[in-house]
Amino acid sequence: MKNSRKPPNNDPETTSAADMFRALEFAHYAERFRDKIFVIGIAAETPFQNLLLDLKVLAGYGIQVALVLPDPAIQMESLIVQSNKRGTRFHLSMLTDVLFQSTGQPLNLDFGRIQAVLGKGKTPVIAFHTDLPDTGELSHTFLLAGEVALRLKADKLFLAGAGLEPLIGPYAGSHVLASEMDELQQRLPAGDARAYAALFGFIQEQLARGIPDIVLIEDKSSHLFREVFTHDGAGILFNQVERSRVRQAQTRDVTDIGLLLKGEIEEGRLLPVDENEIESEVAAYWVYEIDGLLVGTARLKDYGKFAELAQFATLPRYRGKGRARELAQRLLEEAAERKIKSLFALSTDKRMWRFFQSLGFTEVERSKLPQEWRDRYDMTRPSRSFLMEL
Repeated sequence: MKNSRKPPNNDPETTSAADMFRALEFAHYAERFRDKIFVIGIAAETPFQNLLLDLKVLAGYGIQVALVLPDPAIQMESLIVQSNKRGTRFHLSMLTDVLFQSTGQPLNLDFGRIQAVLGKGKTPVIAFHTDLPDTGELSHTFLLAGEVALRLKADKLFLAGAGLEPLIGPYAGSHVLASEMDELQQRLPAGDARAYAALFGFIQEQLARGIPDIVLIEDKSSHLFREVFTHDGAGILFNQVERSRVRQAQTRDVTDIGLLLKGEIEEGRLLPVDENEIESEVAAYWVYEIDGLLVGTARLKDYGKFAELAQFATLPRYRGKGRARELAQRLLEEAAERKIKSLFALSTDKRMWRFFQSLGFTEVERSKLPQEWRDRYDMTRPSRSFLMEL
């Protein structure tokens, strides 16, 4: 079998730049989620030690985390004590003897105390027991975690469990609106659709009740970290309504635009560009924003009577739903308002060739493009060029 893996990159300058981008990506999300409240429901079969390091990172960067898990002997206290002896600073506040009866019944939980624990930088752990029969349809942990998330007005509810792997595997890093959940269920094999029907119904109900984001996550080490602190994510993100807009970029967007372009640059689909270059022509960039998060970008650069559509990038989680097309349509409108006569675009990516043609561009020789652009371009790049007359 042919090995399709890329050879290791031994160029110290390239490796250093990639490391810096990853650090910026981490810092971006650490700042975005600082002081936010996350409720994490951990199903009974989950080995708690798998999530321990991820939880410590979340708590260490100012994210307020409340854990919900079943009471049986999980030896969590001893795990925390052992970890702290080794130099970590993960604080724990156990809230035991919680009887969970059913949704709609009063919870014998002191939410004032839970809020106080969170305010002190500690992680409250709601270890519960229940007299309800286990029907196998929906984890009691998830039911209780939903109630806790609502009462705490949590920003995110995470549901972690080993049984989620068949569902998450094909859709890891995806984003699903409540209105799209039926379509997702229809794409699942019949057996999986039946197995997860109660879970999907629960998620739809909790979104309708006001939880902003619900994330399904596997109970594997680093998956929670990747979901919170990276663009790619690791679970499936569900939310109710997408508040989105396309707007012209501003100086405060420069770092975010650089992070959006990072993956395309690393894959060689875009030429390298640094933050200074982005800032020097930030007015040429447009961004796709969802709930305050920049998920896509593109640039419209003037060359006299010509203008170039370039540097399209969308976060992996938000691809495949027409957002790049919305950006392109807005740039076409902008070009028309500026009285641009001709638009051109180039790419080495076959997907983008089809994309530009679907917008009405026609493939042309690069000699048809403006001289100012040709003087600056590396003609050895295996790109194809496309032109549209306005």
